[in-house]
Amino acid sequence: MRLTLVSTLLCLLMPVLLHSQNNAQYREYKSEYVTYPYSDPNPIPTFGKNYPYFKYDGFTTKSEKKEWKIVELENDFLKIKIFPEIGGKIWSVIDKISGKEMFYGNEVVKFRDVALRGPWTSGGFEYNYGVIGHSPACSFPVDYLIRTNADGSISCIVSTLDLLTRTYWSVEINLPKDKAWFTTHSFWHNKTGASKPYYHWINTGVKSTDDLQFIYDGTHYIGHEGVPYPWPMDSARNKNLSHLAENNFGRSKSYHVIGKHSPYFGAYWQNEDFGVLQYSNRDDKLGRKIWIWALSDEGQIWEDYLTDNNGQYIEMQSGRLFNQNMVVSSLTPFKQIIFNPYATDSWKEYWFPFRNTGGVSNVSTTGVIHVKDENNSINIRISPLQTLQDTLKLFDGENNLIYRQNTKLQIGQTFESKINIPADKKTCKIIFGNDLLWSSEPKSLSRPLEKVKGFDWETAYGKYLRGRDYMGFRLYDFAEQNIRKSLSMDDQFIPALVEMSRLYYYHMDYDSAFITSAKALAIDTYDAAANYEYGRSAMKLNRYFDALDGFEVAALTEAYRSAAYTEISKIYLIKEDYIKALEYAEKSLINNGYNIEGLQLCFLANTLLQRSEEAAIFAKKIAELEPLNHFVRFEQYYDTKSSQSLSEFRDNIRNELPQQTYLELGVWYYSLNMIDRSQTLLQLAPENAEISYWLAYLASKSQKEDQAAHLLEKAASQNPHYVFPFREESEDVFEWAIQNQPNWQPRYYLALLHSSRNNIANADELLSSIHEDIEFAPFYIIRSRVSKDISSQEADIKKAIFLSPNEWRYIHELTRFYLNNQEEKKALETISPFYKKNQDHFHTALLFTRVLMRNNNYKQAEKALKGIHVLPSEGNRDGQRLHRQTKLMLAIEALSKNNIKLAKQKIFEAQLWPRNLGAGKPYEENIDSRVEDWLTALIAQKTKDVDTKNEYLKKVATAKRDTSSKDYILQAMAYYQLGEKQLADKMFNSWFGVQRESNVKDWGKSFYNTYKNAEYPFDYEQTKEIVESIARFEFVRLF
Repeated sequence: MRLTLVSTLLCLLMPVLLHSQNNAQYREYKSEYVTYPYSDPNPIPTFGKNYPYFKYDGFTTKSEKKEWKIVELENDFLKIKIFPEIGGKIWSVIDKISGKEMFYGNEVVKFRDVALRGPWTSGGFEYNYGVIGHSPACSFPVDYLIRTNADGSISCIVSTLDLLTRTYWSVEINLPKDKAWFTTHSFWHNKTGASKPYYHWINTGVKSTDDLQFIYDGTHYIGHEGVPYPWPMDSARNKNLSHLAENNFGRSKSYHVIGKHSPYFGAYWQNEDFGVLQYSNRDDKLGRKIWIWALSDEGQIWEDYLTDNNGQYIEMQSGRLFNQNMVVSSLTPFKQIIFNPYATDSWKEYWFPFRNTGGVSNVSTTGVIHVKDENNSINIRISPLQTLQDTLKLFDGENNLIYRQNTKLQIGQTFESKINIPADKKTCKIIFGNDLLWSSEPKSLSRPLEKVKGFDWETAYGKYLRGRDYMGFRLYDFAEQNIRKSLSMDDQFIPALVEMSRLYYYHMDYDSAFITSAKALAIDTYDAAANYEYGRSAMKLNRYFDALDGFEVAALTEAYRSAAYTEISKIYLIKEDYIKALEYAEKSLINNGYNIEGLQLCFLANTLLQRSEEAAIFAKKIAELEPLNHFVRFEQYYDTKSSQSLSEFRDNIRNELPQQTYLELGVWYYSLNMIDRSQTLLQLAPENAEISYWLAYLASKSQKEDQAAHLLEKAASQNPHYVFPFREESEDVFEWAIQNQPNWQPRYYLALLHSSRNNIANADELLSSIHEDIEFAPFYIIRSRVSKDISSQEADIKKAIFLSPNEWRYIHELTRFYLNNQEEKKALETISPFYKKNQDHFHTALLFTRVLMRNNNYKQAEKALKGIHVLPSEGNRDGQRLHRQTKLMLAIEALSKNNIKLAKQKIFEAQLWPRNLGAGKPYEENIDSRVEDWLTALIAQKTKDVDTKNEYLKKVATAKRDTSSKDYILQAMAYYQLGEKQLADKMFNSWFGVQRESNVKDWGKSFYNTYKNAEYPFDYEQTKEIVESIARFEFVRLF
């Protein structure tokens, strides 16, 4: 029927297998690598930033040989290895001219618990899109496609669906046939009608050596918290931070370098006169970051965790925003932005080596130039990226030509010229052909870096800003708290009303979303955001004319025009008015030509209007923009039903969770009332309980009740493990299934969906209504977590353990339940038998140690810690904190019994950092030893060693540490003991003023006033209160 379309798609979507002699080449093969695998996926849904993904918790020190699929691209200058089964990561890039590795090419695949979902590998080239770094796909298979191009270059496109945002991202890794660079072309599309979190960074690893210099042009750097500091000189320490070796202080570093208009950054190894650079248009990549593991053992320990023989690495990163902002960054100018509905962002980056330049003055696609002024001459070195012949021209500050030379630049041959300059002239600009190679023009920027003084966050606007940014971080509970606070201050503040409407939509409370956006319109009928949200909620309520009304008014404002037209097109498509649907789909492209959603709607409208040639034009455009677009391939199959088109469709879905790819597209067709397409698609999908429920629902919609009943039974019989519904569209499916099936599964799945939207009461009601005996342990864990009844919580956790007695997570759940309810003996009775059988499981060993400590059994805790080998997650120092608290508790116990020798020994041991506990020792300046020093001073007092006592009292008193912790009282008391009584009282009052808990205030006041002037200010119970705070709280990941 549509031969034009089919032939066009075959040409565009099938990889070309021909290899021209002069073109870039590729090969696809498998290669064996020493691998430290990951295992043990968490069967319990974890709600928050990570849902609907599940995390892996199993890591090992035992390696195995494993074959990995590799896509290799090669030209005369570069050889690139891509691992499509590990996030599409560029694993290695060899500069063939020098034989050097451009990036950190790890010779082993050593997974460690670093990423959003756990497994992560160091080195290479990693892509992050969505919510936060080390994103869900970074260690898992992605879709990929290899393509030879008409210009002789080779492309490998990697792509996947990010479930956290329901956005698609793809990266085209392109190697030209005759250039010394490769490019990464990102294409990221928000295919939803909702605003989404916006995060993108590319992380590249390079080898860490003492001669490494960072080529980052700027005046300041900011951290994750958004606070600016001078760059590159740290005047307080007299260190040049752009030299790796001078970062030998503090903890691991995150430098987001800003302040100059510079389109490049990179690394340069001075001893080798070799480096690596990134170049892009500055608007494509505002962010330029350096990540450095601490140069102390705190960072060096990760060398052992992440590689075998490749040494340490650092990371160079490029991002869309200035910094990888934490929540606190919102209090600075560096806030969070959102990914607008149906928006698409696309950008290109160049990556290349350079050699023998002696440094970097500027970068262009011609080459890397280093310019050095000497006496009446200028020395120019260029590492060419292309082979070119043209005129090299030098100009003075008045743009007068002062030198010209016909010059040939050859890839692999560093051009060097020393040019004599007249004494009265100064070179200010160098041009090769029409390309500006270098200019002396200052590039410093005036953008404000400091937060404005006096801004009041305790206002409706301040709370709105916090809530808005929390939404951008996908922290919806905190967002709601702030938005509600904003509205309590001003219930007519339109921006807060809009955010509240979005939150109601997130909660799937569409009536409230509609009412709230309508209230905003009662204040300003033309507010674009309010109209848009009004239209979205009206759609969910089947109020089509209200939806049209909202979108039509939103379209008056350019920021919402394309999204509004896209939604209007969908409404007309649902209503089968294909002419109108096409009209508005085309209008959605006017200022948003990369709107894949709009292009797909254009294709569908033309197809339904029997306009095959016009449809083919849009299919071609989609395939050009998004080569791994599954919609186009499915439409090809739906039209032809051929085995070849089916193979083309299925074979290109090779990511870790293919069922989600099918379900996403199937749900999309259903949202357009295209039941047959949705059914046809989902019938091709891998078997999955949620997909079966969808198929049953669609069968019912098609009046096929017998088929629907059969599919309901099938869905109930399928494995519920790792079935984590998260799409709001699935609510209707499970509601329907509950009405048509007595089984527990649809209520359980709907409860998961509600839990993921912070609708805990709804989830509790659903799960509490299930009274039958269910042979599925995660069900009981989830029901215990949403229940408010303590006895029911305990019973459900015990039931989960009964069903899966070897699942450590359920044992831990019950153990922590008892700890949280101050039933320490029951906690020990729960964890002890499991620990005895699983002493090598460090998660269990750490929790067992903690329980022993809560039971005041520190001697056994000390013994348990010796046998633990922790493979930590990044930032987790729980093992060391448990060690320190254990040793110090034994020290104060010995001191209370006047066993000075043992007390000294335990104080000494408390200051050790055993590597088996998973944390390397920081620099001394970063270690809080106030308790150890205080106890040492007390022992000196006891033994009449006045000099030692005063030495350690001074160390305690002058420590630069946390001023709100209980340890700070020791500083005040130390000053008091040294005779600085007024200062001591001032410090204590400062500490007292920031405490929020009355029991802590009462304890602190009693301790300070009782012992500050005591000749021997030691009390076991009072000191125990301080020591027990060291490891009181377990490490909690940010995601």
